[in-house]
Amino acid sequence: MQHKYRTVEDLLKEESFINYCLRRNEQDVHYWETFIAENPGKKELIEEAVQEYRILFTALAQADLEEQLEGLKKKMATSENAPVIDLQPARRSALLYRRFSSIAIALLAIGTIGFYLIWKSQRTSIPQPAKIQYVCKPGERKSFQFPDGTQVILNAGSEMYLNEQYAQNTREVYLKGEAFFEVQHNAAVPFIVHTASMDVKALGTAFNVKSYNNESRTETVLVRGLVEVTLKKDNNRKLLLHPDEKVLWTESKRGDEGASRSAAAANPEQVLVKPVKKSDDGNMKELAWVQNNLAFEDEAFEEIAFQLNRWYNVNIQFESNDIKQYHFTATFKKEKIEQVLEILRASKRFNYRFEGEQNIVIYR
Repeated sequence: MQHKYRTVEDLLKEESFINYCLRRNEQDVHYWETFIAENPGKKELIEEAVQEYRILFTALAQADLEEQLEGLKKKMATSENAPVIDLQPARRSALLYRRFSSIAIALLAIGTIGFYLIWKSQRTSIPQPAKIQYVCKPGERKSFQFPDGTQVILNAGSEMYLNEQYAQNTREVYLKGEAFFEVQHNAAVPFIVHTASMDVKALGTAFNVKSYNNESRTETVLVRGLVEVTLKKDNNRKLLLHPDEKVLWTESKRGDEGASRSAAAANPEQVLVKPVKKSDDGNMKELAWVQNNLAFEDEAFEEIAFQLNRWYNVNIQFESNDIKQYHFTATFKKEKIEQVLEILRASKRFNYRFEGEQNIVIYR
């Protein structure tokens, strides 16, 4: 297990990695969490492998396994170029939960990687739901209306997608970044936002979700209505949010996507539900961006820099770690990046220089 993992296939060959995906062996889970922490450059590859495994796991769970496993064994034994596997919908959905453990055993028994390679080679032959994608580049903010009438504002440096059959029998959105949702009420079809750390479920409500890959915190703020938040990295613990409340999930270490499900128990501050502060005019700092404003309240310069990078499409770097810990409280409306930096350094002493049009270096 000491070799370098270069591909998804490399990871899926490891039985310990499958155990990590299933969270069923504490020693293996610990190994991979440590591996991720010590090898942040492998984070995206591991995330991709986990996602691929979950998709494969779900596909197999929905199949008639008695027939599929036998057929797959024969295909693996007779051909390297596997034909298409016809994964039919399960006819006995009540048996699915009882099959999960046998699926995992079967995967390991005849080789997860074999399953994966065959499945991957033919996946494009199985009709896949088309995806509708929305993207906001750094420096942009966009508004959209979904097919069901739900209004969405997408913040800079964000992306989200939904399946083409959205609003027919499902209303599920996948988000990387930040978005404000004004959800059209439909009691029969709940609205769900999926992020890396939490899922947010609502019927008809207004709320904000923030989940950037390069930030340690995932945040949901409820404006009105009621939402159910599922903490995916805390044993799928569920929380109910009421208006003017927010829930924060903080990773134990920046970039450590392998934070264990028991981490929240060891560090209660990792999950925090608290009231949202409002200004004298009734506005929330967390929603300032929706009105094209930037607002910070006692935030570290390092965290502010992430927001400035997205907002102004720049790249801020620090020459001193001490400066990263400077804290600021401020609100900006239409100021340029140079004006923002001048205002900030009026309260804390630092210097900055531009290296090209987009690179900014902060130094003493």
